[in-house]
Amino acid sequence: MARSRPECRPAAPFANLRAMIPSSWRHAARACVLALAMLPLAACDRGPVEWTEGTSRQELGDTTRPWRLTANGVQRDVAQDAVPPADYQGRACPGSLRIAVERDARGRTLAAAVWWSIRPDSSARLVSAMSADLGRTWSPPVMVDSLDRSGRGCARPAPAVAFESRSGYVHVAYFLEAVEGPGVFFAHSMDEGQLFHAPVPIVYGERPSRVAIAASGDTVVVVYEDPNARQPAIGLALSRTQGHLFERKAITASPPAAPAREPQVSIAGRTLQVAWVERPPGDAPPAIVVRRGEIREGALGD
Repeated sequence: MARSRPECRPAAPFANLRAMIPSSWRHAARACVLALAMLPLAACDRGPVEWTEGTSRQELGDTTRPWRLTANGVQRDVAQDAVPPADYQGRACPGSLRIAVERDARGRTLAAAVWWSIRPDSSARLVSAMSADLGRTWSPPVMVDSLDRSGRGCARPAPAVAFESRSGYVHVAYFLEAVEGPGVFFAHSMDEGQLFHAPVPIVYGERPSRVAIAASGDTVVVVYEDPNARQPAIGLALSRTQGHLFERKAITASPPAAPAREPQVSIAGRTLQVAWVERPPGDAPPAIVVRRGEIREGALGD
């Protein structure tokens, strides 16, 4: 006759050990084990941007003139000198017009413009127009976002625009107080500004935030004054899908304790530059600070 395998039983003193330990202790122990298991994963996540050590600085000079960040450094934004387009069923906010100028594959120099147009109740529409002759003539304005429910009038940050000439995409970032809540939003057009698709949130927060945007190929970068930070800081969101999805958000682009405001951004391939203004207390002149980095290979699932 085959011998049966002996049944394994715990030693008597430990037979009811599980029953003797309170369930709250068991849950706490499980949580500790899971937290410890996640530590190596957190240590491996170095973030999607590998920042270069240090920053560069230059005096801002005329603080009343718009400036922008390019691959060649900080420059005065001459695009803003173009003749403004006609307004859209309202009153254009002075100082809110932003223009991006690019040359496309056919040799055309195209300009994309965005600006705030105020309604009678002091809420605003965000509108856009295109030009093929450096602003001498403009297309009829089209709506980017009509969901503002604030009564701020023109006391609101200007929007930001980038035109990716190879794809014909127009990308727009802006702060808006929508029904769902205030925050920084993104919208884009896939047909050279003829129609803008539904906006998506980048970050929610009540404090009005200045924004900037840049695009290169499939990569779109939005930078903004963090509306939830206790002290001034620049946040960043990254998309490798032409703005259809922002794979990484809430990236802190400015170093700790830097009084960073008024951001700008440029992107060329994987090379990223983020700039901001620091205004020291007292009589010290304001300065533009530039930080450089590289988007890590595979950081956005590419």
